[in-house]
Amino acid sequence: MADGWRRLLEEESEHQWLSMAAFLVFVLLGAFAIGATEHFVGAGLVDEGAAHAGGLVVDIAYHDDGAYTALVYSPEAGYHLFTEDRVTGEVISVYSPQTDDRGADVRFLKTMPNDEVLFSVKNNQVVGILGNTMVTYEYPTTNGNFGVLDVAEHESTGGTQRLLLTQEGANTSVRGVVGMNPTHAMSTSLGVQWHAVEAYSEGLWMALGSHHSTAGADGSSPATPQARPVLGWIAWDGTNTTPVVQKVQTYDGGVFHSLAPSNGAIIIGGTTQSLAVHSAERVEVLDAPSSHVVRDSDGTVWFIGALGDSTVHSYDGVLSTHVLGRPVPVDQSAVGSSGDFVYVHGVDEEGEPIQWGIDIQANGSIESGRGFLNLLYLLVGAVVLGTMLRYAWVELRRPT
Repeated sequence: MADGWRRLLEEESEHQWLSMAAFLVFVLLGAFAIGATEHFVGAGLVDEGAAHAGGLVVDIAYHDDGAYTALVYSPEAGYHLFTEDRVTGEVISVYSPQTDDRGADVRFLKTMPNDEVLFSVKNNQVVGILGNTMVTYEYPTTNGNFGVLDVAEHESTGGTQRLLLTQEGANTSVRGVVGMNPTHAMSTSLGVQWHAVEAYSEGLWMALGSHHSTAGADGSSPATPQARPVLGWIAWDGTNTTPVVQKVQTYDGGVFHSLAPSNGAIIIGGTTQSLAVHSAERVEVLDAPSSHVVRDSDGTVWFIGALGDSTVHSYDGVLSTHVLGRPVPVDQSAVGSSGDFVYVHGVDEEGEPIQWGIDIQANGSIESGRGFLNLLYLLVGAVVLGTMLRYAWVELRRPT
């Protein structure tokens, strides 16, 4: 091959037509190859060998070491809540129809900063799973009865502060916890039904909700007033004082459903628009509608679209859009991440439970078409460059 290249280079002036034709073929082949690899390759159905296989994962919380706690439903068996032993991988039942049938009463599952998974099944109570130990936090009724819908914790040098999202009759509110004593409920919610809470910084918390305006006041039908998504900022310093709404920001259309941290920002997923919260004064609107948002092990946040969507978005400081080879095949009920995968649980078009996964490492690897082309380009380029350098070296050493 080296001799052939040398002859071609020696007769370059006589073979310009060949060079141009070869370049044209290269451009056409490259365009075709790039077009064939433009789709995101890291997404696909996952073969389920997990304990929840065959059932609908209603909610799931993944631990740092890859184990998980899951609430699973199947029509024949009912609701099961179980957790994995982090050492042996053994499935440990928490609630089941055959023993303690409380799975249907589980209001949420959430992993705290210390890797403890919290949930609630009855008023004035939160249950935690840390390792293989289950702890029950019973709150006195001195300041009233309330259901717990969500929990947020902030860890600092002074200890851990816990804020509860509570059901107060027909309304929602928040309460702080001092020791084991809850504060009074927040005095006003400004007409907002809160859905989720999250710690932001020392003494400052975030809440997602929906604001229901007076019938017809916002231009919607008086019979069905439109709810608008809300981002709320709540001040509470960890003392016996009652939490206070500091500021409420209302947006147009849709619902805010989930939060995930990413590179110094908090990402809020919404069905119509999403947000990147850089500070209480700087909130960026993202054109990335989704059904769930989830953070992977690299710190990138993924916006999982609805069943049938042809793209997924990701955010790592910059919003990126990935075109899928096939539309999203799952109507989601729960999401989570573990290791190199983002897992999406739900049902397919026929209503059968499935698990869809995103391999966060695949798209730039040699296993992807684009990765293979990159490797092929490097190899071919190295061969051509090496041949040219060898010919140049021979010519330099040839006696004049």
